[in-house]
Amino acid sequence: MSILEIKNLSIEFGGLKAVDDFNLSLEEGEIIAIIGPNGAGKTTIFNMLTGIYAPTKGSIELNGESLLGLKPYQFAQKGIARTFQNIRLFAASTVIDNVKMAYTHQCKESFFECIFRTPKMVEEERKIDERAMDLLKAFDLESKADILAKNLPYGAQRRLEIVRALMLEPKILLLDEPVAGMITTELDDMAKMVRELRDKLGLTVILIEHHMNFVMPIADRIKVLNFGETIAEGSADEVQNNPDVIAAYLGGGYKNVITNA
Repeated sequence: MSILEIKNLSIEFGGLKAVDDFNLSLEEGEIIAIIGPNGAGKTTIFNMLTGIYAPTKGSIELNGESLLGLKPYQFAQKGIARTFQNIRLFAASTVIDNVKMAYTHQCKESFFECIFRTPKMVEEERKIDERAMDLLKAFDLESKADILAKNLPYGAQRRLEIVRALMLEPKILLLDEPVAGMITTELDDMAKMVRELRDKLGLTVILIEHHMNFVMPIADRIKVLNFGETIAEGSADEVQNNPDVIAAYLGGGYKNVITNA
């Protein structure tokens, strides 16, 4: 069943067409990768899918409901969460506080209940604490709950960004270069994590990444962009052997990644 329908999505900046007629029909439980050279329009697509940019034309529908015109927090409320290419944690806050902050848009308590800490408010805080700790435990961050986010190792900061996004209880998770700057062993751990997001939590994932050793084995489908246009779409094997993709992005010396892992 299609969960997200994107049709003819386009955006221009001062006459420059950054994305031109991007289309995607995303099935529930899929892992889709968007790849391409720097400046191809990948992150711009994520920005349109989260309300940061308003498209010049096209449509975005989540479970048949149009999301055009919504603000970023409303995209999150509808079920689309994301991480960022450059880590954007609250560096001077603790790990657990970073996670709990993501839940604020789901809190229904009134100003009065918050000020006077009514039993209802206290119970809500307890539930938030429990959920945050459950997520930290699932991603091996439980022991670091009270550490300042800035003091985490780089790979742990990446995981924390994902945990914070999961606190929003999304239907679709957008990962913007989740393994940028990681070493090989961390790539393997992140690949396992992304699979578990789909297999254990039932999430649908769209990811942007330049590390083909990470992308090719885990993506169900891959879309390739160049100068804002889609130049190829298909399985990892199809994309790796596409002459247009090799010329525009992978390069003549590229060796195919084994995808049966």
